[in-house]
Amino acid sequence: MPLALPLLASLLYAVGSWGLKCGLRRGAGSRMVTALSNLAMAGWSAPLILFFTGQPHPEGFLAAIIAGASLFIGRLCAIQALSKGDLSHATPILGTKTVFVALLTVLFLDEKITPSLMGGAVLTSVAVALLSLNPGADPLKDTQENKINPATTLWALAAALFFAMTDIIVQKYARLTGVTWFQPVMFSTLALLTPLLFFPMRSKASPGLPMLPSTSRWPILVGSGVIGFQTSLVIFVIGIFGHATATNVVYATRGLWAVLLEGAAGGGAAAMDRRILVLRLAGAALLLGAVALVVGSL
Repeated sequence: MPLALPLLASLLYAVGSWGLKCGLRRGAGSRMVTALSNLAMAGWSAPLILFFTGQPHPEGFLAAIIAGASLFIGRLCAIQALSKGDLSHATPILGTKTVFVALLTVLFLDEKITPSLMGGAVLTSVAVALLSLNPGADPLKDTQENKINPATTLWALAAALFFAMTDIIVQKYARLTGVTWFQPVMFSTLALLTPLLFFPMRSKASPGLPMLPSTSRWPILVGSGVIGFQTSLVIFVIGIFGHATATNVVYATRGLWAVLLEGAAGGGAAAMDRRILVLRLAGAALLLGAVALVVGSL
């Protein structure tokens, strides 16, 4: 399996997420950001059906629709995590996706739970705790710097779970139709569900659809394009080669890239307080150790 592809995707994820986070900081609405990144994913995947052959299979098509719905929910959770917390906090927690993938593999793809797998789960829990700590915060103050709250962790964990479910569905069913048919159907479902983001009742404080302020447009558009490409690439790799857990081990390095990127570029709590940066680097390193244990159990 070409592990260089998920490694490339992990780096692109950090870069794309940085663009989305910059846009969110400049006033872009989280629902609009989610919608644009969803459409970018569909746009990158749609041409596959024109250039490669597949075969019709009702169960495969149904699985592709379910995978698209799962990815839709995961993307919604991921953008919520990104809007509520720093890139270097939310992204490494998404590395728990690897442990979820391994557990779901055991449940649905007939693989055994090993001590290494359990050790990986424990290390992941410790890593999440480190990533959530803010040693510089004053609990008596409600400032922006103190808002490294549990909501970011919970949204990121929910996103990781739904992304893991998506990967397992892709690995199990994509070959029924061929990934080049499965993937466009999956991302078409994602695109068709995207208008639901704008259905909830609008509050008086924010009438109309959330638009993109002019200062946020380029970061959001570029970030969405990069995120769309790397997501399509990961799904394609899993659909063609399988090995969702091994793919996600390499892909989990996006947490490390995100911490380093935000530490270098600034703009988050990790850039303002080196203690937070050290804790997040330690958490990201533990996540990498956890996913290494998971792979060693295979």
